[in-house]
Amino acid sequence: MNSKTLLVLAIILGVVAAFLLSPTWLAVRDREEPPSGELVRSMHFVLQRGEAVWLDESASLFLAEDGRRLLITRSTLSATSPTIGIATQSHYDARYRPVAYQLAAETSAGTQIVSGQSDGTRFAMEVRAGGARQTATARSSDGAFLLDNNVIAHYALLFEAIRAEAVPQTFSAIVPQVLAEIPARWADGGAVRFLSGDKAYDGKQITVGVGDVEIALVSYEGRLVGLVNRTQGTVAYDVDLLPNGLALPTEPMPATGVERRVAFSSGDLALVGTLSLPAARTPSAAVLIVGGSGPLDRDGNAPGLRMDAYRELALGFAQGGIASLRYDKRGVGESAGVADLASRTDLAADVRAAWTALAAQPEVANVLRFALGHSEGAYLVADLAADAGDVAGLVLLSGSPQSLAAVTRWQVETLVRAQGATEDQVAVALEQEDEYLAFVRASSGQWSDYTVEALRAALPWLSVAGAEQLKRSPLGLVWLREHYNADPRETLTRVSCPVLSLSGAKDMQVPPRDGEVMAEALGRAGNERVTSILMEDLNHVLRYHPEEPNLLYQHLDAPIDPRVVDTVRSWIDEVTVD
Repeated sequence: MNSKTLLVLAIILGVVAAFLLSPTWLAVRDREEPPSGELVRSMHFVLQRGEAVWLDESASLFLAEDGRRLLITRSTLSATSPTIGIATQSHYDARYRPVAYQLAAETSAGTQIVSGQSDGTRFAMEVRAGGARQTATARSSDGAFLLDNNVIAHYALLFEAIRAEAVPQTFSAIVPQVLAEIPARWADGGAVRFLSGDKAYDGKQITVGVGDVEIALVSYEGRLVGLVNRTQGTVAYDVDLLPNGLALPTEPMPATGVERRVAFSSGDLALVGTLSLPAARTPSAAVLIVGGSGPLDRDGNAPGLRMDAYRELALGFAQGGIASLRYDKRGVGESAGVADLASRTDLAADVRAAWTALAAQPEVANVLRFALGHSEGAYLVADLAADAGDVAGLVLLSGSPQSLAAVTRWQVETLVRAQGATEDQVAVALEQEDEYLAFVRASSGQWSDYTVEALRAALPWLSVAGAEQLKRSPLGLVWLREHYNADPRETLTRVSCPVLSLSGAKDMQVPPRDGEVMAEALGRAGNERVTSILMEDLNHVLRYHPEEPNLLYQHLDAPIDPRVVDTVRSWIDEVTVD
C-alpha cells in the first residue's frame, strides 16, 4: 500500500458531506493479438444526463466454442475536462464468471491502469496511477459478476446472464475501479412503457441495485435497449436500436403540501429556493434548511448524485405542520454565481440572506423560525445563530465542533487504518496530511494561482498527478483555507438558543462522537438547552446503515431514515410549545 496515494485520495475526497468516492477514469491499450471466437454482437451506447452526453461507448462481444466470452469496449468520457478515451477487455467463462479484466487510459495526469485476474475462487484487482499502486481481492465464484464503473456493456452481459439464469437474485458486483466488492441484487420489474422520440414502446425492465445505486435495465423484444440510473439521473441507450433516445415515464412525487419558488439576493447574486408549506393549515414553525459541502441543489443533489435528503426533510416537516425554505447553493441550479469559487464567507452570507428571505414570507411571519444545517451546513447555521438574535432553535445534523482541518486529519487516519496500514504508514500519512493542512492555512488565492511545480515544491511527496488533481479540485482553496482556519468551538460559545445535535454512529466523514463533544462545549459555555442524540445505524447522508461503516455512500435508493425527521420534528414541537 502506498501511503502517499492514500493521502492524495483523502484530499480529493474533500472530507465533508457531498461527494461520493470519485471514480477513477481509466482505459485499456490495444492488445497485439486479435480476439478469439465469433463476433456475436455489436453495441453502441450513449450515456446522457439531461441533454449532456457523458459517455459514448462501442462494444463487441465474442463467443468461443467452449462458451467463454470476450467483451471489448472503446469509449469517450465527456463528463471530465478534457475528455478521456477509455478501452476495456473483459473475459468471462461459460457461466459468466469473470476471468480477467483490463482497463487503462492516458489522462492529463498520466497513464492509469486497472486490471483483474481470477484464480477460480478469488479475483485479484490492481489500480496503478503513475508510480502508485493499490490492490484488493474479491470472490470470483458463483454469485459474482463484473460491473465496473462507466462500462455500460457490462450491464448488457448482466442482462444476458440473468436471462440465462446464471446470476442469482442476490449477488456480488466486482468493481475493480474502486477495488470493491459491493452487494447487489436484481428483480423482475415487469412490463414498462418507454419512449423514444415521439414513439412509445411496450417493453420489460429488470431493476438492478448495486450498493446504493438503482438501475433499470430496459429491454424490447428480448434485447437490452437501455439503462436508466435512477440514483444518478442518467440514461444510457443503444444508438443503433433507439436512435432517438430513451425515456421512462416520470414517477409521481409525493405531495408536500404547498410549494412556492422563492428568489432572493445575497450581495449581487440572485439565489433561488423553495418554500414548502403544510397543506390546509397554518404552519406551527418554520425551518431554514442549509446543505453540506459541494455543488448541492435545494433538494440535496449534486451532479451525478441524487440524494434528495433536503427535499425529504421538507416533505416530512410539511406533513407535521412545519414550513421550510431550502435553496440552491450559489452556482448551482437556478442560483447565480460560480460554485467552485465560493468561499466559506460567501456561503455564510448566503445563509444570512436565506434567513432574511424566510422571515419575509407572510405565511411564517408570526411563528418561531429554526435553522437546520447538515454537515458543512452545521458550521454555517451555528455562525448564523451566534450572530442573529431571532433564531428560535438550532438543528445540527452530522455536525462537528472541530475545525474542518481536524476532521480532515481524522478522516485520513480512519481511511488508512481501514485499508490495513501499519503504524509506520499511519504516521507517514498523518505527517503528510499535517504538511498539507499547514500549506492550505498559509496559502493565498485559489488553486489556479499555483503551478504544479509550486505545489510539489511545497509538498515534496505529492506526485504530478496529485498536484494536477488538487488544481482541478471542486473544493476551492479559499473555501478550504477559511474552513481550516475557522474555530467552531468559539462560535458555539456564542450560541444561546436551544440546540439539537443529531449524529450517526455509522458516520465515516465526521467523528460520530462529535455531537456529544459539541453538546459538552455548549454546556460549558452556559447553554443548558442542548439535546445530543447519537443514532445507531445512521450514516453521514442520513440513511439507515446496518452494515459496517464505510466511505461509500449507501442506501441512497431508500428515503432518509424516518427517525431523523421524527426526532427533529418532535424537538421543534417541544421548543415551540415551551
